[in-house]
Amino acid sequence: MQGRRNKQWMQWLLLALGAGALSVGIFFIINNKNNGKQNPSADLSIDLSRAMPDEGNAHVAEGTDVTHQSNPPTSGNHWPIPLFPKLYDVEKPDEAIIHSLEHGRVWISYKPSIPEETKQELTKLLQGRAGVILTPRAANDTDIALAAWGRLDTFNISQDGTIKEDRILNFVNRYLNKGPEYVPTMDGKEY
Repeated sequence: MQGRRNKQWMQWLLLALGAGALSVGIFFIINNKNNGKQNPSADLSIDLSRAMPDEGNAHVAEGTDVTHQSNPPTSGNHWPIPLFPKLYDVEKPDEAIIHSLEHGRVWISYKPSIPEETKQELTKLLQGRAGVILTPRAANDTDIALAAWGRLDTFNISQDGTIKEDRILNFVNRYLNKGPEYVPTMDGKEY
């Protein structure tokens, strides 16, 4: 009797372990497929950005003007208070945004001269995405610039004024939270 009970108990245990392993396997398959991305359809196999030189991460007094090697900057001396990630319709100082990049945020900047419809398209695309900063920036060399810590992608909008949504989402998904100082995104709260 005791042997029969042990055998049944062992069968139930093996069944439970098998079901648990199957559940864990399905969970990892689904997570690897989406890889935690907000838009799983953005193809992460193509990275059009380029690595930029690491210019350091020293804090300088707020108001200090700093020269950087890339346009827009992706690292370097910066102000001690980071810029809160959100969608802005006015220019913000590079030195505040660099500190946000150090915390793993992604910065999308655009020339203020792009069509209003394109600005609205950018805003719609990025609305609600945690950790993203959108600003106009007159000093850009191209219409659109995507910046993360040590990474930069720049391009012009299409002739019809449309943006390259997949390219932008690819960059955000690839480089969000990849700065040297990981600070979790706190939606709706200053940090």
